[in-house]
Amino acid sequence: MSSPTLHQIIDAMPSRFNPVAAKGLAAILQFRIDGNPAVDFHAIIDNDQCETQPGVHDNPTLTLKMSSSTYVDMAMGRLSGQEAFFKRKLRYEGPITLAIRLHKLFRPAA
Repeated sequence: MSSPTLHQIIDAMPSRFNPVAAKGLAAILQFRIDGNPAVDFHAIIDNDQCETQPGVHDNPTLTLKMSSSTYVDMAMGRLSGQEAFFKRKLRYEGPITLAIRLHKLFRPAA
């Protein structure tokens, strides 16, 4: 079985969302993915709901910047956000408490 593509992983992000872990959370997560393909998208989390939209949001709560391969590895559960950060494969702008919480908000892609 082949691995899902970057766009398939992004499209499936709301289905991997864990509403229990997001209880009371309202946030906009901006993803800036470099590489081939390069993609900008954002996830809007409002309590127990999550939706993704293409493009750059005007006022995100947290911005995450990484390569497409790093995003795929993180989404597939092969690389943790903490490990990606310390290996300088992931940069973020925004509250560290939210960045640390992300692994609880989304289950790994299958």
